[in-house]
Amino acid sequence: MSHNASGAGRHRAYAAPQPATESGRPLARVFLRAAGITAIACWAVLLAWAVFGNGASSGSSGIYMIIGTVASVLIAAAVIAIAAARPGLRVIIAALFAAVYAAACGWAVFTSMPEVGPGQFITHRDGIAALAYGFGVLGGGLLALSEFVVEGYAGGRTRPPKAMRRKVGVFAVTVVVLLAAALAPAMQHWAELANQDVHVGDAATVEAGLDGLAALAGVERFTDTPFGLLRTDHPTDPTPQAVTMLDPASGAAIWYHRRWNWLASQQPVLSHAQDLVALTGPRADNRNDFQTRVLRTRDGDEVATADFDGSPGTLLALADDRLLFAEDGSEVFHVYDFGGGLKWDAELPPGCEGAAAQVAGHRVVLLADCVPAPDRTVARDYILAFDLDDGAPAWEQEVDKSAEILPESFLVSGDTLLIDSRVEHRVSDGPFSARRFEHRLISYDIDDGDRRWRTRGHTFGSTNSSACGGTLHLSQPTGTSASGVTAGGEAKADAPRSERRTVQVIECYTAKDREGSWLGVMAYDADSGRRLYQAEVRLGYTPLDPEVARGWGTVLPDNRALLAADLSLDPTRPDCRLYQVDEGVSSEIELGDEAGVPANWCHDAQLSAVGSSAAISYVTEDGTRGIAVVS
Repeated sequence: MSHNASGAGRHRAYAAPQPATESGRPLARVFLRAAGITAIACWAVLLAWAVFGNGASSGSSGIYMIIGTVASVLIAAAVIAIAAARPGLRVIIAALFAAVYAAACGWAVFTSMPEVGPGQFITHRDGIAALAYGFGVLGGGLLALSEFVVEGYAGGRTRPPKAMRRKVGVFAVTVVVLLAAALAPAMQHWAELANQDVHVGDAATVEAGLDGLAALAGVERFTDTPFGLLRTDHPTDPTPQAVTMLDPASGAAIWYHRRWNWLASQQPVLSHAQDLVALTGPRADNRNDFQTRVLRTRDGDEVATADFDGSPGTLLALADDRLLFAEDGSEVFHVYDFGGGLKWDAELPPGCEGAAAQVAGHRVVLLADCVPAPDRTVARDYILAFDLDDGAPAWEQEVDKSAEILPESFLVSGDTLLIDSRVEHRVSDGPFSARRFEHRLISYDIDDGDRRWRTRGHTFGSTNSSACGGTLHLSQPTGTSASGVTAGGEAKADAPRSERRTVQVIECYTAKDREGSWLGVMAYDADSGRRLYQAEVRLGYTPLDPEVARGWGTVLPDNRALLAADLSLDPTRPDCRLYQVDEGVSSEIELGDEAGVPANWCHDAQLSAVGSSAAISYVTEDGTRGIAVVS
């Protein structure tokens, strides 16, 4: 029997090789699908973070944003579930609905953002919410598009190798997640820039003069600088970080810096050289986010921004690269660099708080206000110095237990500390008790704390106004020349300076040997402490507010003292006068009609040294501050 070698039992059929399927479009579909689902997930996560996350805001937002967030999360979950369960037309419809919904919500958030200004600002929450809805539009569009990237309808379902699908999917997810991680802080930065208003030497503002910015200012005193008068704009409660440097000669803005979403926790702080100014405070919508911004006084350029997690306390002083904060209600103070990094901290004696500080050279000098403690029977002031580099204690001086030093009478000039150790004596008791202030001026060496000179107790006379305590003034408080820029951007000439530096006490009082009230000046040589002269001008109306009393006097670099006074006895019928005291001789300065000052200009006046002249800041009829410059 013969056998067929190729019988049915041994027959093998070899199929013809199938043509290789192109995987480009299926892989594109995998990429679009993974990217779309990830973007929709980012939509929900970013939006929830914007509304409830402490990184973008504090607490929840309005009812509409909460409703939108809940709806967005539900829609995102539904779209992801549909895409995972069954591809096809349903995915396209759900993805397009999500994209349209996200676009509508994003437009609503964007159009509801306020125009920035006093009390109005764009929050981090707004920026992150707009970004979240943008990812919703992106995710819905990519997911719908993925259903169209096919080779015919069936060919698009051809599955590429599993390893390839995994790599492409991971790549798509990574791209979208990194994009969200990068854009989230970028949107926060955009919100900051949108709220910031910075112009230097703006020509339009210069032409408009002071009136161009008057609507932003209220009744607020200026901060004197060698480069102009720094005004706090819109000084409401809370006060935003908004300041304008004014040219006293023209009243025009030299520069201004405004961040409406950041609050000012205190007045601007100048460095000892007065070439830097610091604005400090929290975000308006997140009080745990605290920043200190350091600007160059001359032109307003931002030098540095220090970030803190919560309030570091009260800023007492700053130097070229240091910030000194005293903890509120504590003996502890801290020194940070301009990046917000802690350099060192130290403690004052028990029961003491930092009242004033200056950074001069390699020393930090603090005025400590101390209450009674176990080792201290009465309240008294201390002066302490620390090494700026490491915080090591350098020296300490106790102030007479009967004396008091006011922060405005704690002055540093070069390598010298000058204080007015003031003693208040009760002359009579009762509701209108009289008191007399005794002034003991002391000069210390900053480096080692040695006392260079001290004056005997000098008094002007008694007074019934607690505002008349006297203020210490230096004719040349820093080594910085009073030069800067004008509103037009041109450099200002240096102010003439006397070779002799003087320290002067200005106080209102009632003289013993003659009737009436007086505003007096005592001048001393700042290097030797030798008393040079005493002069006075007559007062009628005596100020009752210490701020007004301090504003009625200033000392120019050439040692002249400028004094304001009201000769009337009726506050409703003022008789304001301006005087100068030159080498002990007082004379009146006439304010012509061209000055345009109101009749009651002295009632809330602030005199400031402006080169060899003085600027008078006064309250106008519309509640803002005007400026007049006199020679």
